Amino acid sequence: MIKQEAILYAMAARSTYTNSCSDSNFCITAKFENKGTDTQGVFGEAFGKYFVIGFRGSEETGAADWITDLKFVLAPYPYAPGNDPNIQVHYGFTEAYTSVRDAVLKAAREVKLSQIITVGHSLGGALATLAALDIRQNVPGKAISCYTFGSPKVGNPAFAAAYDKAVPNTYRFVNDKDMVPTIPPVGYVHVGQLIQLGQSKPMEGFLQRLTEWIDDHLPHNYINAIQNLL
Repeated sequence: MIKQEAILYAMAARSTYTNSCSDSNFCITAKFENKGTDTQGVFGEAFGKYFVIGFRGSEETGAADWITDLKFVLAPYPYAPGNDPNIQVHYGFTEAYTSVRDAVLKAAREVKLSQIITVGHSLGGALATLAALDIRQNVPGKAISCYTFGSPKVGNPAFAAAYDKAVPNTYRFVNDKDMVPTIPPVGYVHVGQLIQLGQSKPMEGFLQRLTEWIDDHLPHNYINAIQNLL
């Protein structure tokens, strides 16, 4: 992982909200969507050699997104290595990913580029994580990496162990006081390599804490924080 790539993939994750990207190193080639689950994303090309699959995260006005976020029940991951029932993930995340899985796997199989990057912010980071393991297991001949920004936890310890073994090139960015990476609180653990962003500052009062929690989760503040890294 290098800083230039991290910035671009953070911008690619943000592009899933806007359907555009100002960086010429990333070009959106197609979009995908399931209206029933309100799950959306983009396909694109980065640096002329990487195929990027970006998943949109939660939006303040997207009620379906928040419902998905709140389905905290653990359930067996249907695409787990060896169909192991002990590998369990957030039910809502799996439901959302499954709704676009056919489009994602079809694109991964058909693209001529051999290196695939899954990216996502917030809920999109959770979906990018599920997609990375699925592609690694079910699309032969492709190298897979994953970049997430402010992602919640996705699965239980068994899932994390299987995931980290299969997709070691996973980079999980957390910006200062962003609270989303702390959920769900019980039974879940994170995957990937943590890159902590920002400098923690003392906070006074609930309103200031709430403002910091929200601001540190915003996609553009992830980009700014990575630009200030190193």
